[in-house]
Amino acid sequence: MKDAIIYAGYSRDKSGKMRFRTATTQKRVDQLVALGEEVHMRIIGDVYSKSAAAKELLRLDHANGAKELEKFYTAQVRDENPFRVVKLKFPSVAMQQLVGAEIEEQPLTAKEARKIRAEFNRKVKAAYEAN
Repeated sequence: MKDAIIYAGYSRDKSGKMRFRTATTQKRVDQLVALGEEVHMRIIGDVYSKSAAAKELLRLDHANGAKELEKFYTAQVRDENPFRVVKLKFPSVAMQQLVGAEIEEQPLTAKEARKIRAEFNRKVKAAYEAN
């Protein structure tokens, strides 16, 4: 299992570019400072993904009301797709009885998933506009 992310925040390099940063140890924070970056990190507790770290920073109000930082942290949040679509392959009843065949799960390609999502969104929009 991955090490828990304990520190999170952002840093600015010498050119002024802002980067989202996470660290599992104080040693990594010190390394960023030694590279000459302006580091703004805080202890956030144990999380296991950068997305969760960004959510925790937003929860802890690390942005202190700064709209630029809130937007920056929000852009780091990546959630699992709640519309994950999977094809199910159903064996015939005879195959189930003869060999004990089971249902197989086959993930859709990105193109197939987009097509299904677009169809669903069209139906929802039509229902919404009808009301």
